[in-house]
Amino acid sequence: MAAVLLLWTAACVDEPGVGMKSDVDGNKPVMVCAATGGLGIATRSGEGQVGEEEAITSRTMLFTYPSYPDGEMASAKCVFDEDGYGYVYTKVETKEPLMWKDIYVQDKEKNLVEAVYLDNLYNYPVQEEKLNPSFDGKTDNVHYLQTDNFRMMYFGPQNPPVADDTLGNQFKRMIAPLGTPAAEEVDIIWGKLENVGFGTTLQFRLEHKMTAVGFRFHSEVEGLQQALKGDKIRVWVDYLRIWMETPGFEGKASTDGNQAFSRMKGEIYQDGQPGARYSQKNVFWVKDSFLQPDETNTVFSTPVWVLPPDRSQFRDFGHRPDLFIDLGEGKVFHGLFPETMDWWRYDDNKHKWVEYKDVPLKFWPGYRFTFNVKLLENVAGREIEFVNVEVSDWTTKLIERPVLGESGITDWDDFIALANTYNKNPSHDNYRLMRFGMWHGAEEDGHWVFNLLQDINVPAGTELPKFNDVKFDINNRGGASGENGFHIKVGDTIITKDQLLKK
Repeated sequence: MAAVLLLWTAACVDEPGVGMKSDVDGNKPVMVCAATGGLGIATRSGEGQVGEEEAITSRTMLFTYPSYPDGEMASAKCVFDEDGYGYVYTKVETKEPLMWKDIYVQDKEKNLVEAVYLDNLYNYPVQEEKLNPSFDGKTDNVHYLQTDNFRMMYFGPQNPPVADDTLGNQFKRMIAPLGTPAAEEVDIIWGKLENVGFGTTLQFRLEHKMTAVGFRFHSEVEGLQQALKGDKIRVWVDYLRIWMETPGFEGKASTDGNQAFSRMKGEIYQDGQPGARYSQKNVFWVKDSFLQPDETNTVFSTPVWVLPPDRSQFRDFGHRPDLFIDLGEGKVFHGLFPETMDWWRYDDNKHKWVEYKDVPLKFWPGYRFTFNVKLLENVAGREIEFVNVEVSDWTTKLIERPVLGESGITDWDDFIALANTYNKNPSHDNYRLMRFGMWHGAEEDGHWVFNLLQDINVPAGTELPKFNDVKFDINNRGGASGENGFHIKVGDTIITKDQLLKK
């Protein structure tokens, strides 16, 4: 990724037309670069570091712009290659590029475009708004037969339908495990550029608009600690809102406060609204599978899931969310979400991390929430103790491994375990492999990227594990040739992917 960022920076600096240089006649295709930024995370001593930006590569986004000649908003797909260059096409199939002359210039004297937008919701391009002619504002008939997907967006019904959906599948469930193909749309990332120089290469900084949530379990009771190592674990939450819309959306006349998402403002509107009091039971984080152990094999984590934010303190539900964990053999534990959390935030003025203790629990957009949970013997009706809730920026660069977050390889045992797990099942949905990395691309032709989080050195002559196929890469956080990154070394030899493949 460091190499990609260097290329990304070079592209946005060296491309002709960068800055205020402009191609007056507009006979040049629109070029885009984009990255999501991260603050990082603090160590327990209160120190920390600012996280690195992550360039958008090898994925499709949606570019929205005022179209020529009258400034009406339009959308086109933006296809990013592996080096972080984004190509905007009006027709992807024939690679027909969007030209600058197709974009409306509001300030003709300064040659500036008012605003352009980039997000990952390419399944929801800007469209013509259609009003319901029979809407009278008093009955339940809908105000909009079709929204414009710019000022206000409706995600549509749940498809395929789910049997136990509280809202009868009339709204899409916006929840998915982070790092899976399903999360590529659920994890909404969005950016806006204003007063854009005509003909320039566009440089977007994108923001995460959803919330990420994970759970970490441990116990001081030996039997429960052993049970946490099982492979038929179930973890789920009751009373949780998992839709962007709620009933009442279609019957509202307002265009500014009742839609699910506004591409124009980059805001989620049902977040904490009084109408957002509908919630779902049986929202599973883990279902008949295992929890991911830390390196001490004492703390066990679920995958991190993306879901809609909620800043209402969950008061509108009339019931705080209820966490359940089933360890099998009748060992089912549960407890209500805590009312407070600990929140680490980076203070730009003080240039350091600040911890806020006992802040009311709210799911803020763009943050990751880690619930640390202790399982207890059933004493005085208590089964679960929420030790604390840690909150950090979404794209964290983790310094201490015990904090739930970045998966990867930290030692030789990890590396051996990765090879064995991969050879048993290298498919995209093998959650065991998420301990070491993430699946990138489509289910059929994607590949795993495993993160090397520190140097691994073993004695010369150590036998290397062998991988059955080539659908993986090892990200050493360095350049293409390995400079300034981490390495796996056997003696003085740096190990490459080719040496890990079965011949």
